[in-house]
Amino acid sequence: MFHTIIQFGDHRYPFMTGVGVLAEAGNYVQELHIHQYMIITDEHTPDHIVKETEAAFGRLAPVRVLTFQPGEEWKNLSTVHELCKQVIDLGADRRTAIVALGGGVSGNVAGMVAGLLFRGLPLIHVPTTLMSASDSVLSLKQAVNLTQGKNLVGMFYTPKLICVELPFLQSLAERDLRSGMCELVKNLLAICPERINEYRRKLRPNNQYELDELQQFIAFCIEAKTKVMADDPYEKKDGLVLEYGHTIGHALELTCKGKYTHGECISFGMLCAAYISQRLGLLTAEETAMHHELLERIGYQVELEPEWLPIIEQYVQNDNKRGYRERRPGCTGMVLLNGLGTIHREDDAWITMVDNSLISEAIRSVQERRAIMHGSRT
Repeated sequence: MFHTIIQFGDHRYPFMTGVGVLAEAGNYVQELHIHQYMIITDEHTPDHIVKETEAAFGRLAPVRVLTFQPGEEWKNLSTVHELCKQVIDLGADRRTAIVALGGGVSGNVAGMVAGLLFRGLPLIHVPTTLMSASDSVLSLKQAVNLTQGKNLVGMFYTPKLICVELPFLQSLAERDLRSGMCELVKNLLAICPERINEYRRKLRPNNQYELDELQQFIAFCIEAKTKVMADDPYEKKDGLVLEYGHTIGHALELTCKGKYTHGECISFGMLCAAYISQRLGLLTAEETAMHHELLERIGYQVELEPEWLPIIEQYVQNDNKRGYRERRPGCTGMVLLNGLGTIHREDDAWITMVDNSLISEAIRSVQERRAIMHGSRT
């Protein structure tokens, strides 16, 4: 069992992971005097997970369960609006807590509901995927999508508690575990390259891990995020390195409509960012090769459909990092590395303006390399 206090700037909240941690949740929320819990989850969350979570919080106060349709396409304002109405209709007040149960989509949707109602209700995260446990719940960011792009509407909102019940992760499919391991690889490359040799031996293409290994991976991701967010809770400076791979990755995620997981899409984005960084003289060929090696070690496989390319390029130009730098015609802002573990700064900014033609070149080059490696043709 692993307990710690997450501290980003002035924001503090407890994080628990292990077996049986849900039973301890009451010890951390007593001072909030919650008299009703509302669990928000998607319709694909396994019944046994919903029932176990409902029972754990039901020992503390009455519980209601609200569901919404699963998938990135339902991570939108309409879903948030409908859930807000349901929460109010069920008698919520300022002593109602929102429990976000599920993966990253559920966490963001429930986080938005909690942050908006009564100008802020207590938020408790119970992540059920390795990706959400090691990534999204460790950020103060809550957001939903618009048709123009990912995470364009949102807020910063601090949870009161995070509970990772490790056995919940055992029900995950291999590709969902791989998605979470993509986050670990990103942290190794972008934040803690000194740990690469330690972890590269632990990575497996089938992504079958013991619970204690998963707990170790989550603890490492907390360590990595704390390294860059302790003094940058809103991810405006050093914390922007957590967006590595996201400009192109988010565009792919919107384009592929669920064919690939969030982690797989961000990994493709990292390979593209590494290509761009190398072309600009910021990464060596060996450092770019390390991106490919680590992702190969977790069984990463993403191949684009030819018709996706212009759609991805259009989404890239609507990326939510616009505005960090003054606009430059024909360019898009990206997070790049200047050597493993170091974010590149251009004109004292943490975002680098990249020519759109180079972005297109990177997407095609990475895709061609994948196609050659797997003996397929685009």
